[in-house]
Amino acid sequence: MAKNILKGFDFKTGDIIDRIAEEEKDRKSQVKEIKEKVDIVSLFASFGVVLKKKGSSYLGLCPFHEDHNPSLSVDRDKGLYNCFGCGESGDIFTLIEKMRGFEFKEALVFLKEYLNNGHRKLNYFTGELNGLNTHKKLRRAITEDLKTEQVSISSLTLDRISEYYRKSLLNRKEALDYLKSRGFTDYTLYNRFKIGFCDGSLVSVVSEKQRGELKTAGILSESSKEHFPGCITFPLFDDTDKVVSFYGRKIDNNVKVKHLYLPGPHKGLVNRKAAAVYREEIILCESVLDALSLIQMGIENVIPCYGVNGFTDEHLKLLKEKMVKLIVIGFDSDEAGEKASIKLKEKLLIEGFKVKVITVPVHKDWNDYLLSAGSKDSIDEIIKHAEVFQYKEPNKGSHRYEKKGSKYIFTFNEVTYRVLGVKKMFVSSLRVNIRAEKGNEKYIDNVELYSARSRSLFSSMLSEVLSLEALHIEKHLLEIVEYLEAERDLLFEEREEKIHELTEEERHLGMGLLTDVNIFDRIVGDIETLGYVGESVNKQLLYLAASSRKLPDPISVIIVSRSSAGKSYLIDTIKKLIPPEDVVSVTSLSDQALNYLPEEGLLHKFLVMGEAVHSEIIEHQLREMLSNHELSRLVTMKDVKSGVMSSQIIRKDVIASLVMSSTDNNINPENASRSFVINTDESEAQTKNIHEQQRNKYTLEQYDKKENLIPLIIKTHHAAQRLLKMRIIVNPFVHLIDFPSALMRSRRDNERFIDLIAAVCFLRQFQKKEKVQKQNKTGELIHYIECDIRDYEIAYNIMRNILPSTLTNFPKSAMELYSGMRKIIGKKAQEQGLKPVEVSVTQRELRELTGMSQMYVKRNMRILSDYEYIIASSSARQRSRKSYRLLADEAINLIDLSMIPSPDEIIKRMNLQNV
Repeated sequence: MAKNILKGFDFKTGDIIDRIAEEEKDRKSQVKEIKEKVDIVSLFASFGVVLKKKGSSYLGLCPFHEDHNPSLSVDRDKGLYNCFGCGESGDIFTLIEKMRGFEFKEALVFLKEYLNNGHRKLNYFTGELNGLNTHKKLRRAITEDLKTEQVSISSLTLDRISEYYRKSLLNRKEALDYLKSRGFTDYTLYNRFKIGFCDGSLVSVVSEKQRGELKTAGILSESSKEHFPGCITFPLFDDTDKVVSFYGRKIDNNVKVKHLYLPGPHKGLVNRKAAAVYREEIILCESVLDALSLIQMGIENVIPCYGVNGFTDEHLKLLKEKMVKLIVIGFDSDEAGEKASIKLKEKLLIEGFKVKVITVPVHKDWNDYLLSAGSKDSIDEIIKHAEVFQYKEPNKGSHRYEKKGSKYIFTFNEVTYRVLGVKKMFVSSLRVNIRAEKGNEKYIDNVELYSARSRSLFSSMLSEVLSLEALHIEKHLLEIVEYLEAERDLLFEEREEKIHELTEEERHLGMGLLTDVNIFDRIVGDIETLGYVGESVNKQLLYLAASSRKLPDPISVIIVSRSSAGKSYLIDTIKKLIPPEDVVSVTSLSDQALNYLPEEGLLHKFLVMGEAVHSEIIEHQLREMLSNHELSRLVTMKDVKSGVMSSQIIRKDVIASLVMSSTDNNINPENASRSFVINTDESEAQTKNIHEQQRNKYTLEQYDKKENLIPLIIKTHHAAQRLLKMRIIVNPFVHLIDFPSALMRSRRDNERFIDLIAAVCFLRQFQKKEKVQKQNKTGELIHYIECDIRDYEIAYNIMRNILPSTLTNFPKSAMELYSGMRKIIGKKAQEQGLKPVEVSVTQRELRELTGMSQMYVKRNMRILSDYEYIIASSSARQRSRKSYRLLADEAINLIDLSMIPSPDEIIKRMNLQNV
């Protein structure tokens, strides 16, 4: 039997065992490297899971169960997650296996490509299928080791039959060619959806007893013929991931019956996990091939039906249990598809869903669209502009909602619901007492409104009492839930937007800071008192950036460092010093969320975006905000008088200082070129400073700071920031400034430097005399303040420190390690009478001699190697231990900073100019 299963594989058993050993060794190495490089928080974000930092961990809603209260805990440093609600736990590999339905080797391939794409979200792979190479690629993608691939048919579950069909697919070129001809060039889909082929050989490898079992299951006919001969097979799964049925598609288009299912009622679904992951919107299409076509194009939120009339109770149950909000019906663009769409739309509306109906553009079905080079963007646009349908009961105007004390009263036509026991801040549980009345009939019960079972039971019981359709009652309950959630969300989101009137004490505190000649030293000291030690330059820059929100062209900053390096803490500390009404802080957002902020919601704001992991739509919006100071979008609108549809551009002014953080040095170059790029201090000395600060946590001195000094510091800075007024700023020496020009992106950084000088001047506005000048043409008096040499000195010191990493994205920590490495190698070379480029050093030696941590050394050695400043080698004596040597004994000069004139040089140039 093993012979039959392995038939067609062109290697011997001994070769298989050797290959397994080699692959296992290589696999372990790859797994270790991937775990080190992939940030689990960013990976969750690529699946739309929002995580918020809390202490040393991140919390969010678990994607593996119906989670209303954040129960998912993620440890970024360890790369692990655990859900306290459903018990799901694991690492980055487990996450991919569960979210994508992959097995381990598929998850490994996915994460490799995820890394290669710069941690951007992957909708699908791009592996092409080419002739005989297809067989080799697919064999490598088989998830079970070939050593144990001798499948036993002793346990005749449909899962085992599915595995048999999968192996058969690999050996049938005509089947693989058919899949390729239908546009399925992403071979990982084959494993993900366990696609197989029925070549008619199954009956020859089973016993007589097993034939009987297969007949009962419908796999074999009474005459022992296979049910799916010549078919590409797709297993259909239940909610426990067990195969319960199959769909078969004949590869011969000349046969009369092309589509086959197992006998009996339809059961099982394809891609059912999409309903749990994409609750906002699910697309229903006609067939499995249509669904795979959409997935091939990068659209994951799709579930196929069993043809035009193949929407089953199992589909409905899944959509209701996962509380999917919007259903998009995307059937074929023929007469049957159009009629079925209308029928299904009405059914879904009655069930309480919002519905959109779309048709395949130009082509008959989604597979035709795929083959004609259709794109995800085009489909997204079609869905975006499709009309939303929602069920409306008769006399909708009679629906009323009111609140009397702690009691809510909801009226739906003739039925009144009195709801008691609603908590102000509910998340995962909404257990209430409901009294329903219609005429003289009454019914009272306790209901868990977040439980589909509890709502269904209540609706069923009440329908008998009030003689109403249970579906209508359940819809009433869902509307009640939406109302209560909206009221709760107002409490979450409510912020005071009124202008803060400064008291005399606040004004005195604020002016004391703004008029202090040592204001920047105070800023550094105050931030240290708040708990962030060291890094004075970064503190000054971020404080200036936040203050520049009131300028016409604010400063933006991206902080790039590895996990636990203090990025978020630095941003959060600066954020405390800015008045809350001027701060917009978000950890994640939908593609169009920025467009729907209030009209002045992004005017002169300090915008904190957290980790720089966003969709391309949001990335584009951020670039537009930074470059053009606006957000624009093209929308279709109807003229209220003529009814004519027309396209209009809607623009919203945006003036904001944007701060983001990232663990990836390969940040989007378009965003990087519009911002200052800085690194946090990852040295051991900084770690010791942090440890010393932490040791003071439980001292009386720290208690006094927390209770008295820190509130006073925050109050002082809030007052100072509120006192800052928008001023016209003039730089009289701007034409005397030179700037490095070797790199093209310096065109923007030169402007950033000029903006930085202006930001310093703006913050020191109360230390300057206001100047007035009359315009020649209009006679208008212009009031302004001028930049002075002190402004330039502060900006110059900041710029000299951050410019290398800003211009090149080359981490400062790598430069420091390289400098230390050169000193060590130079000393060894002198002792051994060799040239520095002939001397090697190990990571261990570097750690011991520099006192730097293992992760610090390892990470920066990799960067230095990538930039080709060092080269790795190994020797027989050291076995697998690597040593490193310099490619050239020279300093890292990424950019010549000497071109930027010092403050003294500016003074000289000004004096010469005035002569």
